[in-house]
Amino acid sequence: MSWHTWRMEYLNITFRLLAISQVILFTLFIAFSDNPKRVKVVGIGLMFGIMSYVGMPLVDRYTPHYENLRFMWFFGATVPSMLLLFVFFIFEESCQVPKWMLALISVSMGASAWFHIIDLGLPGSPLWLQILKCIITLTAISVVWRGRDNDLVELRAKARNIFIFVFSIETLVIIFVEVVTHFEPPILIDTMTQFCILVFTLAMNYVFSRLNPDAKLMLQPIITAPIEPKEANDPVIAQLLERMREERLYADHDLRVGTLAQSLKIPEYKLRQKINQELGYRNFNQFVNHYRIEEAGIKLREDTRTPVLTIALDVGFRSISSFNSAFQARFGLSPTKYRTETLTDT
Repeated sequence: MSWHTWRMEYLNITFRLLAISQVILFTLFIAFSDNPKRVKVVGIGLMFGIMSYVGMPLVDRYTPHYENLRFMWFFGATVPSMLLLFVFFIFEESCQVPKWMLALISVSMGASAWFHIIDLGLPGSPLWLQILKCIITLTAISVVWRGRDNDLVELRAKARNIFIFVFSIETLVIIFVEVVTHFEPPILIDTMTQFCILVFTLAMNYVFSRLNPDAKLMLQPIITAPIEPKEANDPVIAQLLERMREERLYADHDLRVGTLAQSLKIPEYKLRQKINQELGYRNFNQFVNHYRIEEAGIKLREDTRTPVLTIALDVGFRSISSFNSAFQARFGLSPTKYRTETLTDT
């Protein structure tokens, strides 16, 4: 082995071990945090998958009884699926994973279990499974991206950028390198990959230790009924709530927190903070939809001849599907059934 190759191998091992130590530290952050159980379980599973991916090549090279540990490759292969679940629970704030997403994850996990545990127990995967992992990773990126404009939690909004531009992109690059090099990347590329993983894990722990030492990924509960203007101590909040009701700002399909901040003549970041901290909302759509659903409920009870779709569009929803979902979440039944039961009661 040449001096250059030996040096790169040494750096490779060092970066891997340091990255594993940082992943273990973040795992402890999550394990002892005050997060919902689903977030902790999936988060720990994600971290264990990363440790498996980073550490298994070392086990392969330097462990005498490596054959008994081949199944560990499976956990490294689950990283894209665990990543998707992790970001969904954090950024979507929902316990109910869509069926299509569960199907996508189930196929990937099942195929990975077959190739890494039951069949071959090797680090590689067939091309179609690698493509599926890319699709899952891209889905995770879209979950994080689509809620950026509506997120009112400052720390979580910053975390979106970390997941989008570092973690998810890096996962895609790793999968691409695996496909191109047939799971045998040159020592230089492999060392650079491990260095990037180390930098990310260091940055992740630094951010949490400085900005969020309790590692709370899901914060205070959402207030489902905003306070009245007369009860608001903050003049900006009082003006906001009064204008929302008097001017029906929520009926604008294109209403955004930025345009609302301009009309109130305050910086956008301050309005985000006030809606989040004063009113308790973590998502701008949830704040606006409260008013939309409230007015829709009145119209469904009092204006029985107007079609449900017309009411949905009039109060600010873009589609009947989004209206039905929001209404169901608020009242526990569909708008049509709500109208029928209201008429029956009267």
